[in-house]
Amino acid sequence: MSLKINMRKDISAGVLVLELDGRLDATTVDAFNHSIEEFATKVSRLDVDFSRLEYMSSAGLRAILMAKKHADRENIKFRVVNPQSSVADVFDMTGFNHFVEIVNTSAEVGDGAVSDSMTGFYPLRAIQRWMMDTHFQKANSTMMNEGGLAKLDDSLDMERLAGAINDTLSAHDIFRCRILFHPETGEICQRFDGSLSKVRIESLSEDEFEKRKLELKRPYQIIDRPLFRIYLIITPSGKYMYLDFYHVIMDGVATAMLFFRELDLRYKGRPIKQNDISYADYILQECGRPRNAVGEAYWREMLKGFDEKKHLPPSDKHEGSWKFNAHFRQLQNIQKSFFAETKYPEHTFLMAAVMLAIAKSAGSREAIMSYVHNGRTTRAEMRLMGLMLVQMPIRYDFHNDISVQELIEDLDKKVAEGFQYRDSLDTVYTEGLEDDCATFILQKGNLMGNAGGDFPLCGTMALLQELPQNKASAVENSLDIHVVAEADGTYRMKIEYDASRYSEGKMSYLSELVDEMLKGLQEADKSVLELLA
Repeated sequence: MSLKINMRKDISAGVLVLELDGRLDATTVDAFNHSIEEFATKVSRLDVDFSRLEYMSSAGLRAILMAKKHADRENIKFRVVNPQSSVADVFDMTGFNHFVEIVNTSAEVGDGAVSDSMTGFYPLRAIQRWMMDTHFQKANSTMMNEGGLAKLDDSLDMERLAGAINDTLSAHDIFRCRILFHPETGEICQRFDGSLSKVRIESLSEDEFEKRKLELKRPYQIIDRPLFRIYLIITPSGKYMYLDFYHVIMDGVATAMLFFRELDLRYKGRPIKQNDISYADYILQECGRPRNAVGEAYWREMLKGFDEKKHLPPSDKHEGSWKFNAHFRQLQNIQKSFFAETKYPEHTFLMAAVMLAIAKSAGSREAIMSYVHNGRTTRAEMRLMGLMLVQMPIRYDFHNDISVQELIEDLDKKVAEGFQYRDSLDTVYTEGLEDDCATFILQKGNLMGNAGGDFPLCGTMALLQELPQNKASAVENSLDIHVVAEADGTYRMKIEYDASRYSEGKMSYLSELVDEMLKGLQEADKSVLELLA
């Protein structure tokens, strides 16, 4: 959707009102900036009316902040007026009322100023900005919370556990990360010099504990605030740990494999091998490369002509606005042992089955989807805590009559080719090139994956009791397809989908097709066209 800007100017009162209708994002901010520069002159007050604005991204927030700075230079009072609830949630989540005066019909919030004493700014990686913009669409939710509440074994030494947690936090700059607006440019960025509060043991009554559990239902306040929450609690019923990271700073690998591994080593008094580089260093390496025009053209060409009727399963419902649902399936036709015997790349093989299933359900001979990789490609990165995910689109034409083995080999080459241009993925996110694509991710289990399940912790077993109510996708018409490799060698699948677009029956059929494709793909000489017939 585009942005319409209507202007009202009351010369006698010296007030200019800009009414915004639509979306204020990376594709529309130029028109807004132009209006500010052209019309915000010779007035004493500028009101930006948000009553008809449906969505605002981080680029929109930056534009508002820069408009405020422009108004300040011209000695013009600047206000945001009557934001809709969804946009007001973004203001609340980001603490934007500390920067800009926001006026509602029932209340006013005073001006704030950006501190000019902050130093050490680092850009956000493309995936971080994409996650934040996605979260903005459902700001008042826990969709980007990564963690849960676990009941601990009674034998666990809580004082030693607290010490191990605090030592782990202090050893890594990612836990001092703060998201903020750069005071000069208005860009959302990050720094790594935030303070750390010690994790301490609390003794709570059962009633107090129930109130503390409400933390699981709270969204993060992300601007210049801590981006994780860790509590150690003792109640009459037992010992508990609540651990939660904002996804923009930590991914599942960093949490499940790195944080808990280091926590275990510190608890047991064993040596820790520290990285030569910090996460801040990694950010500079990733974001300091020059613009790659070849890579940008590569992604635009790959995603050219995306058609949801061709590249997504057909819709069988039309019930208005997006709403979340999930379908689960234990995959019957694949075991972990298959990959040890064939040497096929597990990620590529499973993704091929999903792409074929979507193509068959849509009656298409072509598939476009996004795939998520943990992004760790070097030995140092394998030990580096922080968000390392890379989400890249991939396109495949199934018209040629090739064998399963040729498909897997060719698809794996396309994955490697995409990695060559991962430094240009900013183009994909900022231009919204993949907004409607289905997304695939392979997860190697998860230490905090399922409420009611247990996981190892410092030589004991902890029982996971509660998880944030994650709404993992906020993009209409999308499918998020997770395949989880379990420790027992089996696989399960979770499809998160728009329940206003798809029925449970349609998603059940899609999951059956994935299982069908997994069986067919295990025959190396089988024709791919036969699978799609």
